[in-house]
Amino acid sequence: MFYRSLKLGWLNEICKIPVNLSLSLFVRPSQKISLCGQTTFYILVLCSLSSCSHQTQMDQFNLRSEHSPIQEPNLLLGAKSWGEQHISQLIRDSFESFGIAGVDRLNQDQTQAYCSQQAENASAVEISKNTEQNATDLALMEKIRVQNQSLISLPQDLNYFGDYKRGESIAQDGRGRTWSDSAEQENGGNCYNCHQLSKEELSYGSLGPSLYKYGFLRGVSNLKTFNELTSNPSSSPLVQYTWGVLVNSKAFNVCTVMPRFGIPVGLAHSKAILNENQLKDLMSLLLDPRSPVNQ
Repeated sequence: MFYRSLKLGWLNEICKIPVNLSLSLFVRPSQKISLCGQTTFYILVLCSLSSCSHQTQMDQFNLRSEHSPIQEPNLLLGAKSWGEQHISQLIRDSFESFGIAGVDRLNQDQTQAYCSQQAENASAVEISKNTEQNATDLALMEKIRVQNQSLISLPQDLNYFGDYKRGESIAQDGRGRTWSDSAEQENGGNCYNCHQLSKEELSYGSLGPSLYKYGFLRGVSNLKTFNELTSNPSSSPLVQYTWGVLVNSKAFNVCTVMPRFGIPVGLAHSKAILNENQLKDLMSLLLDPRSPVNQ
């Protein structure tokens, strides 16, 4: 049936939430809806039509009435065309610029667009068996990765390290970049949201790997070794890698969910999330043997 064939990944996610609608929503679509406006109405209608929450909804609404029977053969093309051409605009129209948060944040750069397409393909189980097509996809991914790698810049003074205590504060701080924040204020890194770093902090996310004892496990177990790193950082693969991941994680894993902390992303942001000094503080947090990360 056409209403089961809508291939909209975001819609499927929304529709995982049980939705209970009254028939009046369909009878009086022009009536003002107080929840989130007209866009919410269309989303709820599409959720019901796609039958992605509960099959019983279809019985509840009894859309196949004798007065308006659904003709299946040609409506699928119409539904797909409408969804692909208009649903993005519907969602976009439901946002408005407020404070420093503009609707231009919805615009994707090449990296974001590529990864969104990969996620959509994966959710639709569209795994190509065409070897030539797969090779093309891999070539494009590598091209995007290299482009991101070229955006990584070295510290202006070639000093990669700061203060691990300030680094801990940055890792704990999740503020910044919201509509109520100032464009001039320093943002937090919110590192604990995805990573374990120190054993003292018990509230941390697991979306990313544990970074506890990051430096210690990589051979930076004492001040002598650390001082050697700070005196000649350009020759240390560990320093270069760690700095690179903090500045632009997409240079190492194109579709990682880790933010690109050290570069402006897209037209929506004129400056990076973290400034150079903050990145240096995080470097010390990860590699300084005196840091709580390495205790």
